[in-house]
Amino acid sequence: MHERSISSLTGKGKAKESVHWHLGWWDFSHSMEGTRRPVQWSKSSVIFTAHETQPLVLARHFPTFRQFVLPSPAQVVSALGAYDPPSILSISPADEWFFAYYPGKGGDGLGCLWQRGTQLDSWAVWETWNIAVGSGVVTAAWTSGHREWTVSEAGTSSRLPPLGPVTHTGSPVLLLVTQNHQLHVCTLPSTTPTLKITRATLLQPSDSSQQPTDSESLGKVGGDRICTQAAIGLCYQDSTILVAMRSRLMPSQTSSQAPQNPLDLSLSLDMVPPPPPESPFLAEWELWGEEPTISLCEVRLQWRYAGPPVASRLLPPIYHPSSQLVDLAFYCPPPPHPQASAATGTTPDSKASSNDAPRLYLAATFLDTGDYTSLPTSEIVSYAFGTRDGPVSPGDTHWILKGETRRASTTKVPCFLLPSTSRGGILAGFMDARGLLPRRKQNSKETTTGAIEVLKLPELTASEDWDSVPIRSHVDHGNVDVSVSVALSPNEALISCISSHLLGSHMSVQVLPRRVSGGLASITASHLHGDLARQLVTAVRARYSPSDIVHALSAPTVLLEVAVNTLNNAFATMEADSNGLMEVWTAELLGVATEVYSSRAQRLDRGPEKDLCASRWKTAHDMTSLKACCGAFDACREGDAYDLDAVWQLVGLSGWIVELVERMFKECVLVGDNPAAGPSTPKERDLPDSLSLDSPIFLHLVHPYPLSRLQTALEHVKRFREHIGKLATKGENSHIAKDVLMDITDSSGLDLQPLGPLLAEILQDSKQLDAQELRRSLASCCPTPSLKPHVRKAIDKILSSKAIDRARLFIKPSDLVDGVTRLSMSEPGPRAKGKDTDVVNKGLLMPRQPGIVCLRCGGRSEVAMGSVAGTETSVRWQTWQRAWRWQCVCGGQWAHAANEGAVI
Repeated sequence: MHERSISSLTGKGKAKESVHWHLGWWDFSHSMEGTRRPVQWSKSSVIFTAHETQPLVLARHFPTFRQFVLPSPAQVVSALGAYDPPSILSISPADEWFFAYYPGKGGDGLGCLWQRGTQLDSWAVWETWNIAVGSGVVTAAWTSGHREWTVSEAGTSSRLPPLGPVTHTGSPVLLLVTQNHQLHVCTLPSTTPTLKITRATLLQPSDSSQQPTDSESLGKVGGDRICTQAAIGLCYQDSTILVAMRSRLMPSQTSSQAPQNPLDLSLSLDMVPPPPPESPFLAEWELWGEEPTISLCEVRLQWRYAGPPVASRLLPPIYHPSSQLVDLAFYCPPPPHPQASAATGTTPDSKASSNDAPRLYLAATFLDTGDYTSLPTSEIVSYAFGTRDGPVSPGDTHWILKGETRRASTTKVPCFLLPSTSRGGILAGFMDARGLLPRRKQNSKETTTGAIEVLKLPELTASEDWDSVPIRSHVDHGNVDVSVSVALSPNEALISCISSHLLGSHMSVQVLPRRVSGGLASITASHLHGDLARQLVTAVRARYSPSDIVHALSAPTVLLEVAVNTLNNAFATMEADSNGLMEVWTAELLGVATEVYSSRAQRLDRGPEKDLCASRWKTAHDMTSLKACCGAFDACREGDAYDLDAVWQLVGLSGWIVELVERMFKECVLVGDNPAAGPSTPKERDLPDSLSLDSPIFLHLVHPYPLSRLQTALEHVKRFREHIGKLATKGENSHIAKDVLMDITDSSGLDLQPLGPLLAEILQDSKQLDAQELRRSLASCCPTPSLKPHVRKAIDKILSSKAIDRARLFIKPSDLVDGVTRLSMSEPGPRAKGKDTDVVNKGLLMPRQPGIVCLRCGGRSEVAMGSVAGTETSVRWQTWQRAWRWQCVCGGQWAHAANEGAVI
């Protein structure tokens, strides 16, 4: 519970009441007792947590409100009362596998592995296995061939080496430390056809020929030694693993003298009290409790065809008495960037192999509650490990302890420690002892309860390169949340915190420290643009979700200029380090821009900026869709002909392309017919043009990237129309398809014959424009002010050409036939504003078919589910269609539409 104290403060002769909150030792009981609720934040921006009371794994996509539940294994479904909520959750680095451990209620626990499908919320149970009592999982980690991307301050991208030992196929390996001090090495496919678990003891030296049992460490003298805290240390390009463990001595559960059942109330007829038994526990009860040491064990993994041989060696334990361990985490500094190494005259290999520099750090937090009358005192300790000098003999360990640093605190209590590779240190959250509650008249139900700092290693001092940020906590009836479980976002821009459930557990998302440059803390500073831009480039190259970065850029308090500058810097960084292949990444960055402007439009109140952001993200989405349409036509093309088995699909794409061009040409006509928008002198052109020529849709006329794809798409439509028109229709279906295509092209306000050369001429003019202005216009998804004269020039060429028919452009034959029926207020309009259009193939969605939905643009689709493969005969179309099973045309991830809006 949290205490509230009301103190009267006198100011200017007037009594005022100030309500404070206070923390006590009980607020950290979950951290000290090891009953934290686990949390994981995947690279696809899904936050996984365990249910508070039921054996369920909950998942929530950030920043949307879409939630789902992982399917429970059959053992849990058949006996819900036999298992507690999962105590350990762990996801693989590439989001392919997910592990959870269900503790048993008086019986065996259960380990479960899920494998992900094509949709973000599609998970299937792949393997389950029983875990004996006393062998519960304490911590988990993954090692695989996955390599992280990093971008230097100069904008150069590189990949880090694999973290930890790697199999010869690069498949992920799950590492589990259990309560009986064992390391379980779980090898997943494709190394083995099924899950294979190899065990190694962590309390004594062993080799691969020794396979310990689950009960090996039980029933020792003094009781059972149970591992309660553990951490797994992995190092870059190193096949050894360092395991740190904190144990607790408990009464033996295998003693021959079973304790008396406390529920047995039967009364014996013999009233003579028996003599007291000589229990072996009487002389040992003072030994029970947390041990004063941290055990260290080095494990080496070397894969062979017969399986991974596991050899373990013990390191001297670390002595730290009279305190309770609450946090234990390893941090491995990444190797230096090649460009930074060249500037200092060293090579990454030589610096990484230097034995003087520590290669691994262990950070630990200890709390001491004393006599339970005040806030616990705390101490953070860092231990630096390095490799041995010279050759290592067979009996020696590879790692040695090289230093120890302590940081004590009596006024603030650390609530979490989390390694951060991008910040080069440890993220530490510190809780204040007391603070002010928000006033009752305030709308906010949050208050500042502490701060997050970046600690340098091994000094454990606050880093001067990173600012500290406040911790905002939920307030309920005078009580504040205390974070006990945390997880980093995919790009380390945010942190997810789960509070203690003494008064109801809450999940919150906190911002993390930002880089300090010259004492500037403003979000509009250029160094912040560079940091966020580098994070965006890293996310795009690594195929991670940029939602945590987009969340920062889409905040209403952030200026639109900041978002544009960040995207522009990301385009410039990617272009400078793309080796001439920038167009490969342009579509990816346009997808990020779609998410940025779409998120801003959703979070802003009604106003001009909201409408502008909505137009910008739709323009960015149209550019990515144009690229996808060109790919579909190329896939179904056979010389000058097209695959007729996909005729209806190509007709649908043709209709969407023509509709896009008509929409753009309508804007051209409206701007050209506006007297105020068509002056002949530059002075008269300045002010009026700012209201019309900066429309986002005109970006298709001045930037070579969308203009070239628009020209290519229209050329495909023209060639496809000519190919279909020359064929003799055979059958009713082909005749209808031909009539529909002719109606789309011939009844439109476009003349495809002169339109191709016209767009080619405009394209040649656009290639002569300033490269920086073009890049900024692509980042802002609208023409920049300096490009407005070129927009005007392109519009004039279009209006003076014979490629446009104004009458057919604004008045359709269908409007003359059924114009009266279209006056109904319930009529959604053509294509229902895209809501009933498949976002991938631009066809109509089937009614009462949930399909899938993109979490970035909100578009729906059916083809990416693979359910229509048997109804289509075009192999070329199916091949192109299968390319979108994992992501939308905008790069967003799929989720089942049936789960949309579901609340857990």
